[in-house]
Amino acid sequence: MRVYLCRHGEAVAKAPTDAERPLTERGRAEVLSLWQTLREEGVNVGRLVASPYRRAQQTALCIAQAFGGMEQESCGYLVPEAQPERFLEWLMLQPEQEDLVLVSHMPLVSLLTATWIGEPCSRPAFRVGSVAALDVDVAAANGARLLWLRGPQRPC
Repeated sequence: MRVYLCRHGEAVAKAPTDAERPLTERGRAEVLSLWQTLREEGVNVGRLVASPYRRAQQTALCIAQAFGGMEQESCGYLVPEAQPERFLEWLMLQPEQEDLVLVSHMPLVSLLTATWIGEPCSRPAFRVGSVAALDVDVAAANGARLLWLRGPQRPC
């Protein structure tokens, strides 16, 4: 199964709560541009699941837009403070889906990637808007292989 694990785009620094922080216009534009490029390179989206936090939901909307629109789901196991093991337990109960896109936050995206690839001490750095492509054999520790990690292009 191919999984794309994405950190939300650039968000405003302050809001009444962390869960309410929206994307900035630059964040929206960067996510949309990256996913349009990925689509042109042959990436597909079969299922789109995001944290319920506003910035993750807005990131998922940008991804859906890049693919001509699609439904997105919300998952409470993708919030920033979630535990990778709990998310993997949830995923094991889901029907297998090719080209699964997950939109989450730091530190979960880094912790989940490290757990999945079996390198818990080597946590990849995810800039805002970054996406990792994983080849997943099983939703468990050491059950995946990191194919690539890409972030939005920023002007110098």
